[in-house]
Amino acid sequence: MGKKLELYPGENILVDTKRSTLQGKKVKFPVYSRCVLTDQRFVYFDLGKMAPFHMQLGILLILLVKGNPVSFPLEGLRASRGKYARNNKLLELKAIDGSVVLLNGFEKSLEWFKDSLLSNGVGLSQTGEEEWQVTL
Repeated sequence: MGKKLELYPGENILVDTKRSTLQGKKVKFPVYSRCVLTDQRFVYFDLGKMAPFHMQLGILLILLVKGNPVSFPLEGLRASRGKYARNNKLLELKAIDGSVVLLNGFEKSLEWFKDSLLSNGVGLSQTGEEEWQVTL
């Protein structure tokens, strides 16, 4: 269940991996979700209503439910320290339109994001104490 990632014409995948994200509507749950970084956008797969059950039901659900891709254009994408409830060890990626994704492990996620961008010629400039913006 879930949609496939369709690339734009001329778009190239830089990194395709699984990262721990927080997903859910009112209450957010930690789940391992596929995250794809291309030369034009950041995409994660949203599990929707299945997020609360993803870790509990184990391998069967992980194999059946892939999620739906949610895209964030790299242009204007901001990265900063995020917070949910008492957890402030999150990396928040925020698009120009206001949509947000939270990645677990602030330091490791920021290092992964920064290294993935820099190794492919895309910059990440610091705009505040704990805030960065993608520069194409």
